[in-house]
Amino acid sequence: MKMLDRKLSRRRFLAISAASTGAILAAACAPAQAPSAGSGEVSAPANATQTVIYWDWWGPTGSAANQALFERLPNALQEHRADLELDYQNVPFGEYFRKFLAAHAAGDVPDVMHCSVYWARDFFDRGAILDLMPFIEVTPDLAPEQFIPGSLLQATKGPAQYGVPGEGPDSNQIFFNLDLFEEAGVTTDADEIATWDWNDFTDAAKELTKMDGDEVVQSGFLVATPTAQTLSVWASCHGVDFYSKNADGIENGVGFNEKNAAVNGLHWFLDMLYESRVSQPIAPERQDWNQFMQGTTAMAQSGPWNYGRLRADVPELNWSTMLWPAAPVDGGHAGTAVWNNMLVIPAKAKSQEAGWGFLEFWCGLDWMLERLAIGDWMAPRKDFYETAEYKAKLEELPILAMVPKASAVGTPLVYIQQSALDAEIQPVLEAVILRQREPEEAVQELVDKGNEILAKAGYA
Repeated sequence: MKMLDRKLSRRRFLAISAASTGAILAAACAPAQAPSAGSGEVSAPANATQTVIYWDWWGPTGSAANQALFERLPNALQEHRADLELDYQNVPFGEYFRKFLAAHAAGDVPDVMHCSVYWARDFFDRGAILDLMPFIEVTPDLAPEQFIPGSLLQATKGPAQYGVPGEGPDSNQIFFNLDLFEEAGVTTDADEIATWDWNDFTDAAKELTKMDGDEVVQSGFLVATPTAQTLSVWASCHGVDFYSKNADGIENGVGFNEKNAAVNGLHWFLDMLYESRVSQPIAPERQDWNQFMQGTTAMAQSGPWNYGRLRADVPELNWSTMLWPAAPVDGGHAGTAVWNNMLVIPAKAKSQEAGWGFLEFWCGLDWMLERLAIGDWMAPRKDFYETAEYKAKLEELPILAMVPKASAVGTPLVYIQQSALDAEIQPVLEAVILRQREPEEAVQELVDKGNEILAKAGYA
């Protein structure tokens, strides 16, 4: 079905805009309500061109693929909706959160915008972006069942859905050098690797480590300073989540140390770094990803965003990826941290119709296939993985199959009060990895502070 057949008509849009002022939005923890047709938005003639204002931190710089994407974007949008003219505005990632809240306070916001998982829930809780369920309910192409497992975890709150995934899913994976594995006699069989737990992983890393006297000259695995993202990884490997939830599925605290996940993870990293010594010491000058590309470390962590870069920059490198191995506890399984950035509609958008039209275009199958062709970007839609275009890419790069697999098993990256939590988490984890603090007391402090931060934000 072509995108033009899936368009949301103005009459249908106005109907759901009116409905959004009722019970559905009231049930969504008081997000801002969408205006009805009589609330200030003047109906334009049916054939008039509307300007849709779109914010993004992505832009046409940084790579040839980015340039090609943003050159194609205005024309592709008009092929989908001839009445929409794009006004793209770039906002640097580091300024995005502050700038959007200032724009919301001033009532001068875009019609639609790209939104990081780091900010989306906080924007929704402040009433700055809309619950999109009234729109989604009359747009079957963007219904929740159209998206792969795991892709909506950071875009919903109870019955509300405030974002539609427009890219990804991304995840934290372990990249490994197949040639170094074979040289060390370590299995490269994906099914066997998938059964590993943390102890098996450490044993393999020992076999892959090379020493020159007391110096590690080839790391079996480069242990990095843990972050909030690492807490999600360890939680996933234990079968728990970064956040705890109540019976209604609403977050009510931090859960990253359920089953002792964070404490166990810290002890695992400390062992690999200082006892088993499978890693070069952590240092500011250590360039982990460069070491992996140069073949001087056997394993390093990264994500799907580097699939294409590896293929382009070091085509001779023989590599694959794995999920993080299972924690050696009951209920442990291979895991990862996952995230899906999304498109959202600001509550004070001057033209929610235009915003929804752009969102429907960006999150639809046709544009996601164009993005695949332009820059090898993956997509969160189920039907994407059934297309001939994806299957052709899979023939070229079989590791792409890891993307939906990781999405299905991962724990969401921190997505509520991210800045406040990171400010507490990072210095504590750094102190532990430098052996300045003990894991048990440090993690208890993080749990207490995390619960306090979430309670102040209304999650208790």
